[in-house]
Amino acid sequence: AEGMEKTQRFTQKQIKENVDVGSAQKIFTLNLETFGPYCSRYSRNGRHLLLGGKLGHLALCDWQAGKLHSEIHVKETIRDVSFLHNETMYAVAQKKYVYIYDQQGIEIHCLRNHIEVNKLSFL
Repeated sequence: AEGMEKTQRFTQKQIKENVDVGSAQKIFTLNLETFGPYCSRYSRNGRHLLLGGKLGHLALCDWQAGKLHSEIHVKETIRDVSFLHNETMYAVAQKKYVYIYDQQGIEIHCLRNHIEVNKLSFL
């Protein structure tokens, strides 16, 4: 976009046609209409994507390789998600408590002292 041109007028198809081959291969589509709105986080190295839908959908994927690591439905409101040290563990602020899950989507801990958390951040 140059000058006062509005970037929201560009379609994904136009962008794909005007970028290099490497960037064009990284374009992917997510259809997340059922359990949204979604909160998302990328891992520190930018390779993994963690998605949490307000209606309980959790998904962890390696978006560059197109590989889904885990996908679960917690049947509870999800308020926020955050990676911990790396992509092997992540925290989820659910309806009442914060839960810690591993890369396969297995619950490994529940933080019962943190009630109704709205935002998560890991130092």
